[in-house]
Amino acid sequence: MSAVLFLTFICCIGAQNIAQPKRLQTSKLGDNVTIECYLPNTDFNNMVWYKQEMGKTLQAISKSYIYLTKADFVDGNTDGRFNVTIKKGIYNLHISSTKKEDIATYFCGVIRLGELYFGPGTFLMLHEEHASTTVLQEPVSVKVHSGDNVTLMCRVQTVDEKCAGGRHTHWFREAADESRPAIIYTDGDLKKQHEESCEDDSTTQTCVYTLTKSNLSLSEAGVYYCAVFACGKILFGKGTHLEIIPESESTATPLFLILVSSNIISMMIMILLLAVRYALTYTSVSFRSKSRPSRGDKQHNISQHKDVYSKIRS
Repeated sequence: MSAVLFLTFICCIGAQNIAQPKRLQTSKLGDNVTIECYLPNTDFNNMVWYKQEMGKTLQAISKSYIYLTKADFVDGNTDGRFNVTIKKGIYNLHISSTKKEDIATYFCGVIRLGELYFGPGTFLMLHEEHASTTVLQEPVSVKVHSGDNVTLMCRVQTVDEKCAGGRHTHWFREAADESRPAIIYTDGDLKKQHEESCEDDSTTQTCVYTLTKSNLSLSEAGVYYCAVFACGKILFGKGTHLEIIPESESTATPLFLILVSSNIISMMIMILLLAVRYALTYTSVSFRSKSRPSRGDKQHNISQHKDVYSKIRS
């Protein structure tokens, strides 16, 4: 069956309640994998699987009629490595002896009244063992505020091995809350955002790949993975978790806390100064004021004045 047969069913692509629980699925190259798909209870005629390799267009894999338990596979997927499980509400895809070309995003879909509806997609990442090459991502996790810039690093170290063709680097992001597959970044897409530097010594070559993201928004949070194609093999880093704090929560920054603390201290100093000033003013007034004479003192002074007056007259 050719891909043309599948494309004739496509009228439009829309959102549908099709569940693919694993947005990112990892396994070793050569292993057998199962990509899960759970279908809605609404009416539909056919079930389909599509895949999209990095940098390529959608490719049809299989189509099954809802009331049958077998699937028809498109040319190129008929080597026996692909199979499906068909049960009520279940349409799982099985891939045996995985190969490099199986690294892709897989979409489960249904056809209803001539219209094709996709699930969110599952990205299948296949690790390949490589004794002489390691991929290290730094930092392991980073937390920034919305609007900030961030630089992620992928360090690739190869020992005692030279290979022609150089390296090709891909960055992609896995975000659980997205309704579309992980965003793929390739060498060609990142001329301004992606940089590479390499150093060689007698036995080791170390290359550092950096990805710079500017003016970050909340939608760019997730786990960023570095994928390196070198010496005929593909290697993945363990990922960098990027957390972005909303602007409304950005007030609790160290600078903000310092400003708040300094304001509190200034207010306390002002209150203390006012209290000291009030105490000094009260003491000064107390010293300057004279005490009022008693009634006995007044009579004694009058008697003295009379005696003096009598002496003067005599």
